[in-house]
Formats: sequence, structure tokens, C-alpha cells
Amino acid sequence: MAKKIIIGIHGLSNKPAEKLLKCWWKKAIKEGLTQIDANYPFRQVPFELAYWAHMLYSHPQDLNIKDEKHPLFIRYPYVPAPEAQEEIKPSKLKQKYLSLVEIIMDMVFFAESRFLNFDSFSARLIRKKFSDLEFYFSEDNVELFEKGLHAKSVIQNKLVKLLKKHRRKDIFLIAHSMGSVVAYDVLVKNIPGIRVHTFVTSGSPLGLPTVKKKIFENLKIKSNRKLLAPTPDGITNAWYNFSDLNDTIALNYNLNDDFKPNAAGIAPHDIQINNDYFHKGQRNHHNIYGYLRVPEIARIIDNFFSEKPSLPYRIWKFLFVNEEADVDGN
Repeated sequence: MAKKIIIGIHGLSNKPAEKLLKCWWKKAIKEGLTQIDANYPFRQVPFELAYWAHMLYSHPQDLNIKDEKHPLFIRYPYVPAPEAQEEIKPSKLKQKYLSLVEIIMDMVFFAESRFLNFDSFSARLIRKKFSDLEFYFSEDNVELFEKGLHAKSVIQNKLVKLLKKHRRKDIFLIAHSMGSVVAYDVLVKNIPGIRVHTFVTSGSPLGLPTVKKKIFENLKIKSNRKLLAPTPDGITNAWYNFSDLNDTIALNYNLNDDFKPNAAGIAPHDIQINNDYFHKGQRNHHNIYGYLRVPEIARIIDNFFSEKPSLPYRIWKFLFVNEEADVDGN
């Protein structure tokens, strides 16, 4: 167990304090594992969280605030899954509908027209719907935190530091929502010494054309509708993409047709699940706790910890890492 670890990175909007959020992620993971094995040794499952909400919000959400209109009220805390619930299978009709929506969106956003400026429209859409995403893609310096670094670099460094800290272990990286954009950007850099055994994206907007265009811009590649983005070579075993068909952030639920395989033949493996998060009479199909405890993710986590460790770090480094490059990527 000591040679393996789960690292999580959260998504959009303000969050509870780091310690509480980390505790809730672990509870949701534990809940999923105990569903597949009531005696699962969850205490032996090491976990760390790449927390970056404090970079966008001066105060975390607070459990002591009961006023639902207060900006720091926690609307979706961790709560166990409902005891009795009907199993809902992904709708084939909904899949066909969303696939059609994906085709239309790609045709629109990747169109080159003298009469319609879709890049400008895309920027307005991000600004209106995903303010944190706009901040992340901003080219402005964030002097408040680390002078001379762009917002994107400051946020990415939170994850990079954790990956470097645990680089001698097999890493199971779980990214939720916008966290999947941050994680992808970090991994696609192919930083020497950083490898991820299993990459899990949940409720991910990576397939949205607005995000895909940003990926191509970052890679300095001229984009078009049929061009596939690269799967990072740092992913050594598998990339699983989980989505609930009613999750409006993961509107493009299928990433396999948006990303080409990496050098090891790894590409996104799409899995549709039922996010069972329910609190005070409301469902939330995008909620991270509902994703973390689904049996499909629990079984992958269980298999990860059951497998023998990968190549020892020193051997892997000798075989695959340029000796002239610093492990920190400098």
C-alpha cells in the first residue's frame, strides 16, 4: 500500500476548507469501497487533495452558516447515498441526443467564418457560465499569490507539487469538473519524472469545444473539428472518463472520440454512471461525492490497490527519463 496513492483535484466554484473537503472526499471513496466489500481496509488507502479554491476565494464555505442565501453557505455537503433508490440505467435515447449535440457544437465552434466570430462567442460563454474557467485561462499575472506567474501556472503548481512529492509511487489521479482541465494541462506537459498510473476524470468539460480550442491553443496547434487532442504520455496504465448523462458540465460525455491514444496506446475509456447524490430533496448529477462512491469507480480503485506495484521508480527513470533533465522539470 505504501507504494500507491490516490490524489484528487477538485473543480469549479468555492469549496469548504481544505481539511474538511479532503475528509469528505475520503468518506465518499470509503463509501464506494464498502459497497463492494463491507470489510474493505479503507484505512490503508492513502489520499491527498490538490486544493486550489483559496486562490479564487478569500474565505472557504462554512458549515456553521445556515442562511442559504449567504455566499459561504454549503449547499451540497457530503451526505451518504440514499438507502433505497431505483437503479437507473443510462438512456440510449439521451446518448443519441447528446452525441448529436456534440456534432452540432463542434461544427459551430470550429467553423471558420468571416461573418460570425465564434471565438468571441466562446469567450463570452466561458465568462458567463464558467467564471473560474475564465480566470484559469486568463493571461493576467496573479501577483497576489506568486508574482510573475499566470493564474494557470499558479493553479497547476498545486497539482505539480503533489505529483512530484509522490513520484516514486503508483499514482491514481482523480480529477473532477474543471480539475480535469487542470490535470490534463499538467500531464500533457510531460514533465520529466511525473507519471500517473491511472487517470480518472469525472463530470469533465474536456470534450466541450470551447475547452478543446483552448487545449489546441496551448499546444500551438491549429484546431479543426476533426483534429484529436493528444492523450498525455505520462498516463501509463489507463484513463477512465465517468459521466452522468444528466450532468450538464459533462455535456460531451464521450471523450474517446476527442483524444487520440498516447505512445502506450492509452486513450479515454468512457463509462456512463448514475450519480446518486441527493440532499434536501434535490438531485445533483454533477456532485463529486456521487461520482466517487459509484461501484464502477470503487472497483477500479480496488483493482489499483490489489495489483503489484509498477516498475520501481529508479528503473523507470533510467529507462524513460532523460538523465540530463531535472526531475522537477527545470
